Amino acid sequence: MTPCVSVVIPTKDRLRYLQQVLPTFFSQPEVREVVVVVDGSTDGTQAFLADLAHDEPRLVVLDNGPNRGIPFTKNRGVNAATSAYTFVAEDDLELTPGFFATLLAHLEASEADVMCGRNIFRYDRETADEAIARVDQLTVPMVDRRLVEVETGVRLADDTVLPIIAAPMLGRTEVFQKVGFDEQYKVNFWREETDFQFSAQEAGYVLASCPHATCFNFIIEHDRGGVHATIGFTRTKWVIKNNWRFLNKHHAFIAQHFDVGNRHLYIVRFAISKFATQLFNYAVSTKKRLLPGRTG
Repeated sequence: MTPCVSVVIPTKDRLRYLQQVLPTFFSQPEVREVVVVVDGSTDGTQAFLADLAHDEPRLVVLDNGPNRGIPFTKNRGVNAATSAYTFVAEDDLELTPGFFATLLAHLEASEADVMCGRNIFRYDRETADEAIARVDQLTVPMVDRRLVEVETGVRLADDTVLPIIAAPMLGRTEVFQKVGFDEQYKVNFWREETDFQFSAQEAGYVLASCPHATCFNFIIEHDRGGVHATIGFTRTKWVIKNNWRFLNKHHAFIAQHFDVGNRHLYIVRFAISKFATQLFNYAVSTKKRLLPGRTG
């Protein structure tokens, strides 16, 4: 097949994972170029990519200089894409063999304009088969219409049109360039991916999830890269603020496709839940620090 996919990977301080996952993109025959946009990394990412570019002509490196945020970084990569299709990826996303061959075939045979594969979050200690076996036990719906969330590891029977899908998405480049990622989301940029998906549907595009192509995100303990550079109560505050902006921006679409109810009550419940979780985590971490060390 003629290479026809531009991969866009925003990255910030995740060199270890970027080194691990990039070969899974370059091994896909459908990939015409991999556009890596560095967003303020300080961990040696730039030097690694400069060396890799000498041996891999499909690698395109863009550097934001100072950190500009994930929506800006994705938009920059998407606007630089030169292929018919673009796949918006992540710097800790690992593809399985035949991923693009499968996803492209299903996208072209469907009514969808944007499609994701089955996106499984995998612990470092797990093999791929172990991660699949774990998530195969999930019995929840893929889309939680009360919380406006998606469980990306749920195995669907076949390609399914949905109002919300996994974040790593494949679609015609013109769709990504026309809709774009909203750069008004701030700090941790929570909801920027779902915002793109809702904006695309409001513009008349169709989203679908394909269970026949699988990719893995790594579950990173103590992650300080990417959007996780902001932690603790500051992160929680901006999760709530970004969610409130998202709810107001898409209130008509959400009312039509989800069961949120009154969005003011929803955001109060959401905020209480997030702050309660943060308080619990803070208490646990404080207790661990205060406990005397054990020997023996």
